[in-house]
Amino acid sequence: MKRSALLVFAALIGSTAHAQAQGLLQSIITPEKAVPVINQTPEGTWLGELRPGGLPAGAPPTLNLSTVYPNGTLVASASDGTQSPAHGVWVRVGDRKFLMTVFIFNYDANRVITTIAKVRINLQISLDGQTSKGTSEVVIIDRTGKVLATIPGGTISGVRLSPEIPADFYDFQKLQ
Repeated sequence: MKRSALLVFAALIGSTAHAQAQGLLQSIITPEKAVPVINQTPEGTWLGELRPGGLPAGAPPTLNLSTVYPNGTLVASASDGTQSPAHGVWVRVGDRKFLMTVFIFNYDANRVITTIAKVRINLQISLDGQTSKGTSEVVIIDRTGKVLATIPGGTISGVRLSPEIPADFYDFQKLQ
C-alpha cells in the first residue's frame, strides 16, 4: 500500500513539473477538450504575453486578455494593475496579418491619469488560427497630447481561447 501511494505521489509531482515547464501559453488550453475555431481572423478571446521594447531580456512578460470583435474593435486588460482596460481597433492587411492600434490610460498611485499609451501592433495568426505572434511600438503621450517617447521593439505572442467541455458535459446534455 505504501509503495503504490508513493508511486502515485511521484507521478503527480512529475506531471506537475511537466506542466510548469510548459509555460502558461502552452498549458492554458486543453486541446483534447477544446472546440476548434474555424476561421483565420483575430475575432475571439486571446491570452497574450506582452514584452515591451527596452526591457531587460529576463523581465517577465505582462499577461493580457483581449477580446477582438468582428466590427474591427477590441478590448483588453493587462495583469499589471497600473492601467485602464485597453480599447482599440484592428484591420486586416494581408493573409493572416493584421494591424492593431490600442489606447491605454496609465495611472499613478492615486489613480490619476499620468499618460496615455498608444500601442501600434503588427500581428500574424498561425495557419491553424490558434496562436499569434507580433511586434509592437508604444507611443507615450502626456495629458496635453505631447509625445513624450516612442518605444519600438516590443513582442507579442498569444493563444486563442476556446470553449472546453467539462467532465459532466454529456450527462448534463441528457437532463430535461
